[in-house]
This record gives sequence, structure tokens and C-alpha cells, in this order.
Amino acid sequence: MKNINLFDYKQELQRIAAQKLVVRAVEIVILAVFLITVYCGFQQIEIAYSKTELEKLEKQVKSLAAETTKIQSMKLQTKRVIEITEKIRELRAKQFQVTQVLEGLTLSIPDEIWLTSVKQLTLKEVVAMKGPIIFFADLKQRVPKKGKQAKKEGEKEDQPEFLEVRGRALGEHSNQIITSYVDILRKVSHFKGVSLHRIQRQLGEGGHVREFTLYIHRPA
Repeated sequence: MKNINLFDYKQELQRIAAQKLVVRAVEIVILAVFLITVYCGFQQIEIAYSKTELEKLEKQVKSLAAETTKIQSMKLQTKRVIEITEKIRELRAKQFQVTQVLEGLTLSIPDEIWLTSVKQLTLKEVVAMKGPIIFFADLKQRVPKKGKQAKKEGEKEDQPEFLEVRGRALGEHSNQIITSYVDILRKVSHFKGVSLHRIQRQLGEGGHVREFTLYIHRPA
């Protein structure tokens, strides 16, 4: 009968079991390292992709900023052109008004009359100079008032809608010539009202020269 040593057999089994545990542990470590490496690689790829996309986005933003700058510049240029066009229109309108005024004053002027000055005045200035507002029936209600109400209405009365015309008439019938000239002016279509304010003899001219002042209402 043979004797079997069971103690050595148990030690061998334990050694084999230990080896399996070590191998499994090594496999787990290798797998973990592999997963970490793969994850890190994926993160690097994602970071690189994000960086590329960020660079593209920055380029697009710069491009949009450049386009926005161009658009703003074009808007400013357009606004400037519009302002210049409006100024040109205003100057043309004023030039046309001046031409109308000069034509109205001079086309039918008698030979015995020559004009010495023409001024544009506002209603307030005419009132301050004691001009003949009473003869312009439609302006009586617009005479500037004193106090707070005058401040509120002041802006409305700032338009130069009056002409003060001064001149001289030569001849024995200078008074009739002046009144005839006033009648001529009253027939001018763009003169709403004409009032003769003053006629006086010029000193040292033997009584044959008369100075006159008249006011013309020409709404702006």
C-alpha cells in the first residue's frame, strides 16, 4: 500500500490559485491602463477638434466683424450723402426764393425808383421796429405776447417771413410813383401782403427825392 502526500497537493492547488489571481489582477490592470489610454486619446482628439472648431469660429467672427464694419461704414456714408443732398435741396430752395424775391421787386420797378436795402425779418422783429402789423389782418392774432406764453410760442415766430424794403424815388411826383410801385408789388403772386410804412423827404435834395420804407409779408 502506497502513501499519498495530500499536503503537497494542497500547496500546489494554492500556488495555482494564487497564480490565477495574479494573472487576473494583471489583466485588470492592463485593461484599466488600456481604457485610460483610449479615454485620454479620445480626449486629445476631442480637444484638437474643439480647437479646430474654435479657430474656425474665431475666423467667422473676425469675418463678421469686418463685414459689420463695412456695413456701418456704408450706413455712415449713406447718411452723409442724404444729409448733403438735403443741404443741396435747401440751398436750391433758398436760391429759388431769393430769385423770386428779386424778380418780384425789380422786374416792374419804375425808372424813377431805386432800392437801397432789402432785409429779411421775423414777425417779432417787425413788431419791435413798430412795423405796420395792423395792416396785415391775418397777423394780428400772432403778435408775440409777453410772459410765459411768449416763450412757448417764440419758436413759431422765428421764421423770417417779412421783407423790409427801403428805397428812393426821384421826381416831382415821387409820392405817386411810390404808391404806384406798392400797387405793382401787391399784384405779385408770392407776396401775400404789402404795406407802405413811411415816406419822407430827403434833406438837401430840394424836395424832389423821397425815401420810403415798405414791408412785404412773404410766408416762409
